[in-house]
Amino acid sequence: MNAGTHRVLAFVALVAIVTTITVALDGLVLHPLVIAISSVAAALVVEGVILVVTTSGKKRPAGVTLVVVGAIAWIWILIDGDAFGFLVAIIIGTAVSTSLTLWALHPRPYRPPRRETATPAKPFILMNPRSGGGKVQKFGLDTKARDLGAEVSYLEPGTDPEATLRRAVKEGADLLGAAGGDGTQALVAQVAVEHDIPIVCIPAGTRNHFALDLGLDRNDPSLALDALGDDGEEIRTDLGRIADRPFVNNVSLGAYGEIVARPEYRDAKFTTVMTVLPDVTDPSARSGLLIESEDQPPIEDPQLVQVANNPYAAADEAAPPGTRPRLDTGLLGVDVVAYTNATELRGLVAEGLRGTTIRSKAYRSWTGGKVRVSSSDGVVRAGVDGEAVEFPSPVDISIRPGALRVRVPKDRPGPKTGWPRLNRRIVMHLWSIMIGARDTAP
Repeated sequence: MNAGTHRVLAFVALVAIVTTITVALDGLVLHPLVIAISSVAAALVVEGVILVVTTSGKKRPAGVTLVVVGAIAWIWILIDGDAFGFLVAIIIGTAVSTSLTLWALHPRPYRPPRRETATPAKPFILMNPRSGGGKVQKFGLDTKARDLGAEVSYLEPGTDPEATLRRAVKEGADLLGAAGGDGTQALVAQVAVEHDIPIVCIPAGTRNHFALDLGLDRNDPSLALDALGDDGEEIRTDLGRIADRPFVNNVSLGAYGEIVARPEYRDAKFTTVMTVLPDVTDPSARSGLLIESEDQPPIEDPQLVQVANNPYAAADEAAPPGTRPRLDTGLLGVDVVAYTNATELRGLVAEGLRGTTIRSKAYRSWTGGKVRVSSSDGVVRAGVDGEAVEFPSPVDISIRPGALRVRVPKDRPGPKTGWPRLNRRIVMHLWSIMIGARDTAP
């Protein structure tokens, strides 16, 4: 959606809002008694629903009675008071103005600056035939890659992927790629950064969070191979690093780090999480971790720690939870959960379920360029892009801004965006868009 369309939608949305408010005020003047009685009736319905849902025994039938009486009274007074048309107008006006406002404020996905580079002459693609339940064969990734001039090597048991990639570079490969999960993508990224050549990310794994935030189509990984030809373009992203190991998504410590370290996790993820989580999240248990970062007070014994290659979307951002709107901010996104009792934990979970900005003192979030993690037992256990890894304590987590060259298709879906949150400043946002002061609401 271009800026001109946003401006037109903003203008129409403002007109719809003003019209709806005018109709509502007119109804209050012409039907004050009807409005008052119908409001009481509506309140009875709400109270009745609350009783039905939250109580049992004799109070529940009373709640049902309130719902029935309130609904009958509400409908009768609106019809008999000749205000039914007014109600319909309000409902339609609210629905129309809300829909138009959402469309007007819907943000355009961020597109990183592209670089004009030559089409790779000798691409090399490492493919894991077992990854993602056999996506390599299902989508014919090897055949399409060869048709586009790439050399394909299969990641079989016993294969040393790093040695294979380095040998390919030595033999003249000018682009490296991987059809696999995020752990394999990070390995390819490491070798590519060392030799200053681009990579291509083919989302043939299970979840492929890196591909999601690159804006690739995860439903059809073969489309990512379009980047090998003239339909590709190059962008730069940041690359995270823990000790000497790169990561494209995140590093998780504490409870999650303990969970992925279990040998049974890979084959039975849900069962392992449910079995281990009560122990590793016990408020009285001590993780033995110490989190230190510039301009932040140290945090002792956190239950959960996540350090991401670029921050994840906040609750008030118009982006889906668990996604990163950008991969080129040059900053780590740090989220730490450290609660001392069950009450703090319940409050934290409740805020998370509501999808609102978390204000609990048990949660801290910030961005920065470096984090140091120490462990009282001398070993830092972490999940690095979903892989269990142990590091000697202390270990530094940092980010290399713009280090990774990524070749992507020009025609790709782009990063996902969510619907904006409507608030009391909505008219100001719409007016700013309409006069061209901003493209979309913040």
